[in-house]
This record gives sequence, C-alpha cells and structure tokens, in this order.
Amino acid sequence: METQTILDRIDALPRVQLAHRNTPFEEMPRLRAAIAESMGADLGKVPQLFIKRDDATGFAFGGNKARHMEFMFAHLIERGIDTVVNINHYDSNNARLAAAASAKTGLKYHWVAYDMVDAPVAGNMLVAHLVGAEIHRVPDLETARDLAEHIRDEENANGRTASILSDNRFFDIAGMIGFLETGAELDSQIANFARSSATGGGSKDLPSPASGGGFRWGPQTPIHMWGLCGRSIAGIRLYARNTGKPWTATAVAQPHYTPENYEPMYLDRANRVAKLLNLDSTLEPGDIDTLTGYTIKYGVPTEAGIAAMHLVAQTEGIILDPNYTGKSMSALIAEFRAGNVDPETPVVFIHSGGLPQTFAAADEIWGWKRG
Repeated sequence: METQTILDRIDALPRVQLAHRNTPFEEMPRLRAAIAESMGADLGKVPQLFIKRDDATGFAFGGNKARHMEFMFAHLIERGIDTVVNINHYDSNNARLAAAASAKTGLKYHWVAYDMVDAPVAGNMLVAHLVGAEIHRVPDLETARDLAEHIRDEENANGRTASILSDNRFFDIAGMIGFLETGAELDSQIANFARSSATGGGSKDLPSPASGGGFRWGPQTPIHMWGLCGRSIAGIRLYARNTGKPWTATAVAQPHYTPENYEPMYLDRANRVAKLLNLDSTLEPGDIDTLTGYTIKYGVPTEAGIAAMHLVAQTEGIILDPNYTGKSMSALIAEFRAGNVDPETPVVFIHSGGLPQTFAAADEIWGWKRG
C-alpha cells in the first residue's frame, strides 16, 4: 500500500491542529558507545541506536499524546461535546494533554485523579491546573468512576453536553491513527538517513552513521522499533505492515499489561483502524513482542529507570521521564546486556514524552547514586 494513500485517508478525518509533527529523528552514537563499554564489548555488539523525539511535539510540554488528541478532540467537537470528564491516574500524561486540548478548543474539563492523593501537586497535575482543569482527587479507581459519572450527570443536568473520555470507543484508536501517520514520518526520516549514509554523511565530531556496524541502508533495511505498550508502537507497526517495511517492534509493559492481554487489545484496535481507513492489512498475532518485568508499580520510578535517565542525559543530552521512557530505556539496555537484541538490526527508540513528571520525581532522581 502506498504511503500517500494512507496519509490521504488520515487527512480525510476530522482533526484539530495541536502537535508539531515531523519530530526529530536522531542517532545516539555516544549512548551506544557507553553501553558497549559497560558490557566490556566492542561497538559492533550493540546495534546502531536512534531516537524518535516525540517529546518534541511542542504542545503543553509535548509527548506522543498530543498526536492522539488531535483526532480525539475533533471527534468530540463533531459530536457536540462541550465538557470532558477524564478518569486517570495522579501522574497521567493523557490527563495533562487532554486538559491542554480542552483549553485550546474551548471545552470544559474535569480530571478525576485517583490514587496518590497525598502526593504534592507537581508535574502533569500542575500543568493541568495551569491550563484550567477542574481537578478532583480521590483514593481509588472505583471512587473515581462513581464521581466521574456524577460530574457528567450534573453537567448534563445543567444544560451542557458532557462525556467521560474513556467511554468513547474512538478514544481507543485515536492514538493508533496518529502513530500510523508517525510511521510515515519515520519512513521518510530513515530514507533521508540512508541517503546521508550512502554519501558519507554524519558529523565530523561524532562517529559516522555506519560506524562499528557495517549496516547497508536501503528501503528494505530491517529496523527494530522499541517503545511502550499502547497505541503508539502499534500504530507504527501497523504502518509497516501496510507498506511492507521489515520493521519489528518490542513494547515494554507497565504492570497492567501482559502479553496475554496486550495482544488481543492491539489486534482489536488495529482491526478497527484498518476498517475505518480501508487499509490493506491489519496487525497479526506476534507482530509486537511484549516485554514484562521492568516496572514495579504504575507511577513509581525504578532504580534502573533512573539510571537509564542519567546515562542518556549524560551521553546525548536527551531527557527521559521516570514513569515511561526511563523504564523503557532501562529494558532496552538490560536486553542488550543479556544478548537478547540482534546487534545487526538498528534500533529506533520511541521517546513518548512525559517530561513534566521528571520534576515530580526530583527527589528520587537527585538521590540516585551510581552503583
């Protein structure tokens, strides 16, 4: 299937302009060298490393969900929704970006934030407050659900048209649509890198693009996409499936995801996106490798994740977050060291954002000591 055909079908959907798209695609040679050194191995034992910088979408501190909200909020507005009620965890990136999207589009917004009721207002919650969210903090998900339904009913009784965000089935697929488009961005950026590599491109101060790897870049170069369980990595994999790109994908799971529950979820959502956009292909079982064991509890930083944050920052000047991308990077580094990642296949790490929560975890990050 032609890339432009996919893009034309996405362009036909209602959309609100929020994100800065064509986010940077960068090589990470110093990180690669540092990982190889930590393994006592030569550079060829670690794959060529790249990063897709969706922390740089530019809307309310950025992140992958800025892409999600473009389709989600157009969908809500088209249906006459003027009040959004969002049930989400205390440190939710989704809640932050939905709050900002509500401000941008003139919708009223309630965030029912559950768990961690004694945690200080910081990070995502502070940003949501700043953009005008009405925030309600409750101790658990059951209480949050009851309160959200009460708020929705009360707003409707007062003449507004309110909806609980997660009750809308389009909520499940908006992000996959956004990252189907991101797949096309990556495809173009990888092609540009291949052309640069073929002509000897690369910084004079950094290793050349093919240093230590000997990769032969071209349209059918295998690429290993690395990210988190969710809609984004699945959208990129769906793009590859429809365009015949030999891209594989690994998704690092938060505690509520397992291979047994994530695969049926991404298959269902991919089927719905494929039907909506009349794509040639959908995802199949085994299209995404789900990796568990690298998180403790949702919202709680891990020591390995904080170590990965320090390493990436000190080698590449790129900041990860403690809840998602730090943990995902810690998994990638651990899998390198265990010999579980093919060193002959370049890896593209999907930076999904989440940067405000870096400041919410300041004490843990500051107090981390290299082992």
